[in-house]
Amino acid sequence: MVEVMDPLNAVAAVVGVVALGVGIWQLRVAIMDRRDARSAAVPRSDPEPTGTVTSGSLPVVAPLGRLPVEVVGRDDLLAELRRALGRRRGGPPGVWVLAGMGGVGKSTIALWLAAEARRLGRPVWWVNAADSLSLRGGSLEILRQLGAPEWVAREVRDAAPTAADRFWTFLDGPSTVRRGLLIFDNADAPELLSADGVSTPADGTGWIRPSRRVLTVVTTRNGEPGMWGNAVHLRPLKVLDDVAAASVLRALAPQVADSDGSGARALARRLGALPLALHLAGTYLASPFARWRDFDDYRQALDGGEGPEAIAELDSVRTEARATVSRTWELSLDALAGQGLVEARGLLYVLSCFAPSTAIPTSIMRTTVGEESRRTVPALRGLAEVGLLDVGGSSSAAQSEVTVHPVVADTCRARLLAPPDPDGPDGASIMAAPVRLLRVAAEELDKEQPEDWPSWERLIPHVAALVTWIARHLDTADLSALLTVGREALTSLWLNGGRAAYDREALARANLRAAGRLGDDHPDRLAALNDLAGALDGRGRHREAEDLFGSVLTGRRRVLGDENVETLLTRDHLVGAILAQGRFGEAEQMYRDLITDMGRTLGAEHRETLTTSVDLAWSIGMQGRAEEAAEICRRVLDAGRRVIGAEHPRTLDAWADLARWTGERGEHEQSEEMCRELLEVERRVLGARHPLTMSTETTLARALAGQGRFGESEKLLRDLLAEMEQIIGAGDARAITARSHLADGLAAQGRTDEAKRIYQHVLELQQLWMGDEHPETVRTRQVLAAMAVVR
Repeated sequence: MVEVMDPLNAVAAVVGVVALGVGIWQLRVAIMDRRDARSAAVPRSDPEPTGTVTSGSLPVVAPLGRLPVEVVGRDDLLAELRRALGRRRGGPPGVWVLAGMGGVGKSTIALWLAAEARRLGRPVWWVNAADSLSLRGGSLEILRQLGAPEWVAREVRDAAPTAADRFWTFLDGPSTVRRGLLIFDNADAPELLSADGVSTPADGTGWIRPSRRVLTVVTTRNGEPGMWGNAVHLRPLKVLDDVAAASVLRALAPQVADSDGSGARALARRLGALPLALHLAGTYLASPFARWRDFDDYRQALDGGEGPEAIAELDSVRTEARATVSRTWELSLDALAGQGLVEARGLLYVLSCFAPSTAIPTSIMRTTVGEESRRTVPALRGLAEVGLLDVGGSSSAAQSEVTVHPVVADTCRARLLAPPDPDGPDGASIMAAPVRLLRVAAEELDKEQPEDWPSWERLIPHVAALVTWIARHLDTADLSALLTVGREALTSLWLNGGRAAYDREALARANLRAAGRLGDDHPDRLAALNDLAGALDGRGRHREAEDLFGSVLTGRRRVLGDENVETLLTRDHLVGAILAQGRFGEAEQMYRDLITDMGRTLGAEHRETLTTSVDLAWSIGMQGRAEEAAEICRRVLDAGRRVIGAEHPRTLDAWADLARWTGERGEHEQSEEMCRELLEVERRVLGARHPLTMSTETTLARALAGQGRFGESEKLLRDLLAEMEQIIGAGDARAITARSHLADGLAAQGRTDEAKRIYQHVLELQQLWMGDEHPETVRTRQVLAAMAVVR
């Protein structure tokens, strides 16, 4: 089996690079002097006896039968190449290097150009440059066709140091050829094209050099500029855009019903718009023997549990080794292994476990530097050079990132899940590695610290990917570790303001599915159910959340006991769901009982006890006892500043509530002063668009209106509502409160018609999200009724 490195060393590339003084940024421009291991592995034949040029030659006919009917999405590049092909004045036609990952369409573009040259009556030579034998054999055939003297052919046949020089001297001779096209295909080991076969072709003394009569095109997976030099036209090829990619699918499978084109676009995006994958998928779907018959079915198979089978089906489309999904990137990995980069294969498999097409931050790859990481540095560089990884992010290693193409990831995953094979990867070891890496990355983050929230946001897609597809293949210990990271990620989402509420619910449900095999009463399964209840509560589905929290509480009391901190937190969440439904009196008594138990178990100034005390103050304030609520918040604020820090989000929450209840008891100027001071801190610590910051702005607007400064209040609220609707949604309780305050201010100015329209909108939102019996809904209905009577 393919050996995978210890996971904490297997993906140590970024930190290893830093420790060695080579930043990730340098992967884009690094020049590697590698020897042609594949060529060295083939024993060099003794020089053939002097004779005809035909000895040792290989065919150089362009395989035009592989050219599709239409080449889409490359119009600008095709136009450039057509101009170069037709150039008669203004210098030589030049050397063009088409670089990109396997399957991106480099050879297809070269074939298109070959067809153009044939149409113009130009000679075309197609040389396979994958290895030294093929390169030498193709060059000999060109010399044979052009009638080269034996002394020229002999140097090429014997791989003499002057072979390339002799070849080009003859080809550029005045009577040899007027205009021609020479294509070096599959030049994935560029050193073969150098003069000595071991350095780089960048100096122009090897097999690629500007010619007066011959346009030279090279296709390669190695896109390092330094490898090719400044004299070539380097054109890195990326995947197609969505429109072009979808058109490939529709052209290949015209019988698939897709009236609006959405199915083809969605599948094209899922395939990463990679031409090879599009061609194989379209051809497959056109087959009467296809298991999946339309674009949506095949995409869902890729995303679901049938992904490995869906990828394997593509390999049945054709048998050519380089054109199958399973071999396309294995060829690149074989080449890297042949160059001594044996770690590249295991590294790619580990990285493919994370979310494809999504930047993998260096925090996932952080580990100690050692011998393994020093070997991994060139492996990562090699993967980037052959297009299997994209390197991006900042020049700072801490902000650098790599991305794996989705079809590359799919193919690697399919191999990991395949039945054990002595020549295949050790799937169990490899799949455990990213979980452990993720756990190490998460342990370095604090979910409650705002400065760590961006790092959590970068981790969450990868947490979701592992929970979704890899969890069922893990042992119990690794599954528990993954679910723990999943819970931490959900908490960070919630504290970050719930701006991705849907993602929070999706991740919570994925965690719950993954934990299902542990048993109903397993602590991880109860924790996942608790997180789902929290996600529903955050989306305004408070009644559903209450029922789930109640179920979790029963289980945690049975499994963990009444005094366990997780049991106490579930009680807090349960009361929060009751509070959100407007059952303020019921919530107040439950909070008082809970605070008593928390004080006994955790301590009166534990952060959870303090947070629950702020919630108690809310239940009191909403019953009209603002002074009592403000006093509780003031005590919590003082304790929070002492115990957890003046700028901790929990402390800021207590400060924000104190400002609110201060205003509600009529002290509007003092409330304004508190809000302005608090907003400076919130904008710096949490950000201007954090929901807590926006709630404080709502309180400020309320304080301004309380002082008769209605114009300032109205402008602030209108601007704020536009932000809230975009970030947390119009149905969020905080947005509904801001809209209600706007209506209150308009009514106080006598702008009754405007106020009534807004109150009506508020009522509709409250009925939808809070329910008819919620006290705030009842209040709005009463206000509208009173306005109708006055009118």
